[in-house]
Amino acid sequence: MINLKNKKISYVCGILPSKKIQSIDNPNFDEKTKNKIIRLSGIKERYILDRNKNENMLSLYKQAGEHVIKKQNWNKDEIKGIIVVSQNHEYRFPSTAVLLQEELGLSKDCFAYDIVMGCSGYVYGLFAAMSHLNEECDKILLFVGDPINDFIYPKNQSVAFLFSDAASCTALEYCHGFNVQFLFETDGSGRNAIIVPHGGSASLINCESFQEYQDSDGNINIKTCMEMKGLEVFNFTFKNVPNMILKILEKNQLDIKDINKFFLHQANHYALLQIKDKLKISDECFPINITKYANTSCTSIAILLAEEKKYHQNNIIMAGFGVGLSISVALFNKLEFESELLFAN
Repeated sequence: MINLKNKKISYVCGILPSKKIQSIDNPNFDEKTKNKIIRLSGIKERYILDRNKNENMLSLYKQAGEHVIKKQNWNKDEIKGIIVVSQNHEYRFPSTAVLLQEELGLSKDCFAYDIVMGCSGYVYGLFAAMSHLNEECDKILLFVGDPINDFIYPKNQSVAFLFSDAASCTALEYCHGFNVQFLFETDGSGRNAIIVPHGGSASLINCESFQEYQDSDGNINIKTCMEMKGLEVFNFTFKNVPNMILKILEKNQLDIKDINKFFLHQANHYALLQIKDKLKISDECFPINITKYANTSCTSIAILLAEEKKYHQNNIIMAGFGVGLSISVALFNKLEFESELLFAN
């Protein structure tokens, strides 16, 4: 367990792209199949980048970043660093964080770098950014997001109805009295449970990358899009996430009832309900918004926080989990922030 002191979340801005699509409109499945998936997932609509309007992650990050800077009334020259967490970046190089320094007009003295992380990404991003905060480096912007639908094959029944593109910007400050503890679990043996097989250095794109194939569950896919072994991911999540939450509580001599809110990655509705029931968490302490915005990948926790508007409570848990396989859990002694959820214009 890693303890960080005097690290504060001050503002959270979530942002969804401008294009909203209806799950029922997917032309690759019959009506019966689509209605069944919608009923089981609870996801009727999703948000995706509107490529016809040249909408991209950088434009979402920029809009969210400008909103946060304005709301915080920060002098841009006082911002010491930018961190971007995503599985996908604007270019192979340079980093997206470097692009944001110029787009937002921040000082050339600030640091800027990207982190590659998926479902656990928001908590990992908080850990990385907060590790830099001190009296001299006292203001950092954390951007988290993913254009996940760029890597979803529309004929793949296991994932075609699940994800939204989204982004967020979180303002972090050095502030006395705000403490957080982090706990991580990494299991690289589960790397193939969620993977895009082709396109990285291990397997370059070739003529076979775009040929359709059928997986063991009967899903149609191509090698440049996400493969997900749903049962394997669920079993990992259901067993390990509750155990990690209980572990961090035990180390602090706390019980489930002592936690005011559990902000968990919005993986899928069924898995979230199973975790909630296993830990005996009340509905009011366990926000769920996946049926409104779908699974927004690494930024789903930030989207939850963005809906709070104004939050001031003690003892809060955040937990991300998934691709890796990985889990990240954070226990905050208190949170005091304002937030807003935007829709791209």
